[in-house]
Amino acid sequence: MKDEKLSFKREMRPIDVWGLALGAIIGWGCFVLPGTTFLPKAGPLGTTIGMLIGAAVVIIISLSYAFLIRRYPVSGGEFVYAGSAFGKTNAFICGWALIIAYWSLIPLNATAVALISRYLFPGIVQVGKLYEVAGWDVYAGEIVVATAFLIIMGIINIIGIKSASWIQTAIALTLVGTVLIIFAGVMSGGYDWDNLKPGFQSEKNWFGNVFAIVAMAPWAYLGFDCIPQAAEEYKFEHRKSLWIMILAILCAAAMYIMVNTLTAIVKPWQEMLAAKEFWPTGMAVHDAMGVLGLVILGVAMFCAVVSGINAFYISTSRLMHSMAQMHALPKFFGELHPKYRTPKNAIIFIMIISLIAPWFGREVLNWIVDMTSVCAALAFAYTTASAARIARRHGQKAQMVTGIVGCVLALFFLSLLVIPGMPGFLSLQSRIVLGIWSGMGIVFYIIMRKKYNASPDFGAGDKLP
Repeated sequence: MKDEKLSFKREMRPIDVWGLALGAIIGWGCFVLPGTTFLPKAGPLGTTIGMLIGAAVVIIISLSYAFLIRRYPVSGGEFVYAGSAFGKTNAFICGWALIIAYWSLIPLNATAVALISRYLFPGIVQVGKLYEVAGWDVYAGEIVVATAFLIIMGIINIIGIKSASWIQTAIALTLVGTVLIIFAGVMSGGYDWDNLKPGFQSEKNWFGNVFAIVAMAPWAYLGFDCIPQAAEEYKFEHRKSLWIMILAILCAAAMYIMVNTLTAIVKPWQEMLAAKEFWPTGMAVHDAMGVLGLVILGVAMFCAVVSGINAFYISTSRLMHSMAQMHALPKFFGELHPKYRTPKNAIIFIMIISLIAPWFGREVLNWIVDMTSVCAALAFAYTTASAARIARRHGQKAQMVTGIVGCVLALFFLSLLVIPGMPGFLSLQSRIVLGIWSGMGIVFYIIMRKKYNASPDFGAGDKLP
């Protein structure tokens, strides 16, 4: 599975891995979706319950990840797990799904830098309008900003995991600190708790409200599974990964709930939504804390966006490296930099295709990202099923049961997204994008199949050499 001449450097501390996971989980959506999605779909209490249920389910799923990280302390994560339990075809399906899930969040976060400026500093980078795509205006200024961030973060990732992880940790800690400051600042304003009533968008359909949020959990918590992608670079015992994952998930759930609550409490939340404020969260913070609050909020959003770009650069490149080592992708992607020992070719490729994405406009990127919940749920299902099967081989009944329960929950997530009439059913555009990516995967598998199948088999559940 490893490069014969070079291997990754083991330089990631537990706090770096926690920062990797939290930074991947919390992105721009934590600060924008309360007013556009969470409150309109579920209300304050519905969102809180939905996020807590989603976190609990994802924690159950994470138990299988922790079990498999100990047995497979290598990069590749779900790709390796699925291959070891179910063979190469299933490994390719799982890996192909994750590539788009991870990659799509890189350009989406990069374009969010310009989106932040639309909210905080209107007109600063909205210069040189080029055209409109699906109702979204594409500006040359915003493309320049996104391009700069993509190139800078790509270079940082090529230079080495130590610099990338140090930056990730610093940004993640700043992110948590700024959110706590904003929450304390707003909640200390003595606002009427009745502003949070009614707790649900529709009291008659509270169940649908809650599970509309639960359906978003694969997207909302996508990022904790970045932890196994960097497993070859830990400088600590892999058994600690479970508590790192759980802490990252719980921190993320708390941050989603805090930002949603502070958005809803400044004035009656239904009245706020009816007013069609441009950015409800920003308006709430400005009303409560003034310009200083908006500045702190801008710092928080900036940290969330940059940490997301960095985390998914790391995760996508390590996944592609692992797949290339097994010949599921061209060998080119598996080469490591001779000095920094990072998957430089994979990082450069990711950067190039990410630089193209902003030209299509943010709305098209949203179609891609919306369907990544399906890809994430599929990866969760593969991982939990793999854990159950491998645990059964080794007579570990408790882990087998945990894996089965996790798989059922992951398939439930999947059903919410792909069954018509369910709360999280994908839009037509997202279903088309999913179909296109699936078709590309079939073509690519046919091209790579001969060499891929001729490569050595995956392990059988013990630590790989």
